Amino acid sequence: MRLTNTLWSFGLVVALGVALGCQPEGAQQEVVAQAPSQPVVSPIDDRQYRALELDNGLQVLLVSDAKTQKAAAALDVYVGSGDNPKGRGGLAHFLEHMLFLGTEKYPDPAEYEQYITEHGGNRNAYTSFDHTNYFFDVNAEHFTEALDRFAQFFVSPKMDAEYVDREMNAVQAEYQMGLKSDGRRGLDVLQALMHPEHPYSQFSVGSLESLADRPDQPIRADLLAFYERYYVAGNMRLVVLGAESLDALEAMVKASFSEVPAGDVVHDPVNVSIFPETLLPSLVSIEPTAANRSLEIIFPIGDYTEQYLSDPARYLGHLLGHEGPTSLLAQLKREGLAESLSAGASFRWRGGALFYIDIKLTEAGIEQSNRIVQMTHSALAHLRQEGAKSWVFDELKQLSDLNFRFQEKGEPIRYVSRLASSMHDFPVRDWLRGGTYLEQFDAELTQGLLDSMSPEKALVTLSYPGIKTDTLSPNYQTPYALVSADDIAKPLPEDDAALANIDLPAPNAFIAKNVDVVSLDETPAKLPVMSIDQGVAVWFQHDDEFEVPKGALNVNFRSALVGQSVEVDMALELYTALVSDQANDFAYAAQIAGLQSSVYRHSRGISMRVNGYNDKQVALLQRLLAVMQAMEFSEERFNNLRAERVRQIENKSAQRPASQIMGALREALNHSSWSDDQQLAALQNLTLGGVKSQAAAFWDSVNVEVLLYGNYVDEDVVAVRSALGSLVREGSVDLPALGVTNLDQDQRQQLTQELEHDDAVVSWYIQGSDRSVQQQALYALTGQALKSGFFQQLRTEQQLGYIASAFSWPQSRVPGLVMIIQSPSHSSLDVRDAIATFLQAVPSDIDEAAFNRHRQALVAEINEPFKNLWERAEFLWQSLGEGDHTFSSKQDLADAVSKISYSDWLAFFKTQVLETHRSLLVVAPGKFDKRPAEPIEHKQPAEAKLANKRFAIEL
Repeated sequence: MRLTNTLWSFGLVVALGVALGCQPEGAQQEVVAQAPSQPVVSPIDDRQYRALELDNGLQVLLVSDAKTQKAAAALDVYVGSGDNPKGRGGLAHFLEHMLFLGTEKYPDPAEYEQYITEHGGNRNAYTSFDHTNYFFDVNAEHFTEALDRFAQFFVSPKMDAEYVDREMNAVQAEYQMGLKSDGRRGLDVLQALMHPEHPYSQFSVGSLESLADRPDQPIRADLLAFYERYYVAGNMRLVVLGAESLDALEAMVKASFSEVPAGDVVHDPVNVSIFPETLLPSLVSIEPTAANRSLEIIFPIGDYTEQYLSDPARYLGHLLGHEGPTSLLAQLKREGLAESLSAGASFRWRGGALFYIDIKLTEAGIEQSNRIVQMTHSALAHLRQEGAKSWVFDELKQLSDLNFRFQEKGEPIRYVSRLASSMHDFPVRDWLRGGTYLEQFDAELTQGLLDSMSPEKALVTLSYPGIKTDTLSPNYQTPYALVSADDIAKPLPEDDAALANIDLPAPNAFIAKNVDVVSLDETPAKLPVMSIDQGVAVWFQHDDEFEVPKGALNVNFRSALVGQSVEVDMALELYTALVSDQANDFAYAAQIAGLQSSVYRHSRGISMRVNGYNDKQVALLQRLLAVMQAMEFSEERFNNLRAERVRQIENKSAQRPASQIMGALREALNHSSWSDDQQLAALQNLTLGGVKSQAAAFWDSVNVEVLLYGNYVDEDVVAVRSALGSLVREGSVDLPALGVTNLDQDQRQQLTQELEHDDAVVSWYIQGSDRSVQQQALYALTGQALKSGFFQQLRTEQQLGYIASAFSWPQSRVPGLVMIIQSPSHSSLDVRDAIATFLQAVPSDIDEAAFNRHRQALVAEINEPFKNLWERAEFLWQSLGEGDHTFSSKQDLADAVSKISYSDWLAFFKTQVLETHRSLLVVAPGKFDKRPAEPIEHKQPAEAKLANKRFAIEL
């Protein structure tokens, strides 16, 4: 696959590859033209835009969306960890934390978080190497007040000395949480190898050591100096999206942001090479904490930001990351050496970037790593020899045209954050499409990039458990070793048989030629309508709201065999992996043409999704079904995919402790889930013949349910039913009930997990007494009401840990509440006690006015309209999976929440939170001796299942 706009990710970096092949009907339609000083807008975008610059130099993009229920804003400062002063690793990141903790106008450190949460919103920020991005959303009617609070971050933050000391511990906790993260560990090695004068060689996260006060250099003074230097209006970009008119939004922005200090920052290009001249070519061996096997080939390249309309790095990432039958990856798979490959530019700085080719290896690939490097150099040499091809660029351009033309709305908070960041890089005209839109093929520029990526300019990293190392990286103590790569800095011999199989991809046959949006003669149904014919139940709804040439074709093959034994489930899981693997030769081409597909096992059967441009959907469905039925799988691919699944299970122990604890809780509750040991034992005994036998038995026992929602007509229903009808066996299928553990109401219970990590974790789960919508509403409202105070008290004030969260957590509509903390500094007993103390104070802390705000915020969130076709399709599909054939669950829940009074909620909180015994405390003690001891303690999730009854859920 092709990488897109990613930060360093040691191992596979996930991104979408994109390309098109031929001109679709109607694709010549022009985008909406604007005045030269205004952005170009997609023709289906009904929002209004205005670009402006305030008197202080702040560049602003206003977005007026009369339909939005959520308003959002983002401000991006063009400064990041690459700008940290020498010796102050993590300063930019630490400053990001501090801005949330009170301003002169709103001094209470909890006020911003509380206001946003009580009015249905979210807030966050991130620090990258050259950006610090702050963003929030809120229910639209409260935007003015929220925006003013946000603006004060950039006008007069308090930087209170007490909270400087406290929040430093949060940064330390975040640093410690990443000590076993292979992504951060790999980056630490890479930074150790960089030229020490290159700004990206610096430690980015920060720690108590790097942020400590020093003689004549207190950290608060450094924070203020950094803020005053970089946090000026000319170095910022602001995006504001609300339901108000453009004029009203402009007035709001001027009222709140005109006081941002004027000024600009001159960003000189980085003139020093990112790696010392003597380093390349080199091979770096890195020992991971997880059972990962990866090989990366990294090339320093130029900075093509200003050539974004040609984007040669995107062209090259598309070709090297392709997964079709003539691709580099396909040949590596044929030789049994690799499982996946991604390629593209990343890690950009002012003046350059790094181009990654990231390959996930098989066991055999470790032994043949030299061959893989040389085969990659051969693939690059072939592209250089072929020269830059205009037809390849034309496919990419056609897809960018199509995607921008039919660009649907998404989450406002994500939209404003992305735009604010990209505004630094592109002229006003391309603020909405820069970085995704292509316009002009530049053969010379593209050929220049190819020519620059010669074997002697590559840094190769090889990582697998047990690899020989001799050095430790400075901040994460990652074992690594560095040697010359001169002996592999060359292509394969010209007579190597593999070279005949590696070539440019064929033109893409899955490009949508017909992109007409169809209309029905009659008024379409407001909800899906079910019809049964040929044994196939099809829920069909024509979309007349979003009006895009796309659709969701989802198929559920349900069988009574699934979820009853680990052997059957693991066989079907490998079966779906084999299907996806074999289908990838053609499904990848469909994916990059905007037609996504997936095949996966779930608790009731196997699902297949074919979503995207609807023109070629049925053709893709038919080809996927043919692979599923033929079962022409190779023994080698079976062995490699089984080994990959084993590796994934074993790697769970390398996840952050909070994730492992939530996994243990999920396993303790879900009776269709299996322990890691059970899965590994089943996989060990599984054969390809066994997989085929279980798959055949599955197909002899299925019924079929389909959702067809989007740009469809009745003829599409007939075509889909015809493709599926031959798979249905006569007779009905009686599916067993789903099981969710029904915790004993008389005894509190504890599940203790011994993890290989120093941090303590407590996840306190409280379960509802039944699946009624009233119980669901009460737990959902409790999660909403606790969220802000839990974070503020236990993370910000008490500094128990970086992860501190409370939320509603229903399982198959069995309601529940989870409160989780991961702490590097406090025992699990202390954490449990702190949570209990917090809960005792909730009834007095949340008065009736605050309760009403939380209730209103939750009702607004539940009732928020769908923003695009996919959101509605996902809701419809989930409703069918839960047996809700009236599709009324959202409205029922909203109605139930709106009826809860303050007194009702207090009574519920007293009896079902403070006094209940229907709870499961999941604990990882970490390095601490003190731990809770509830009356009933389990050592494994399976024990919790056996010790309790279960909810039997008939769907």
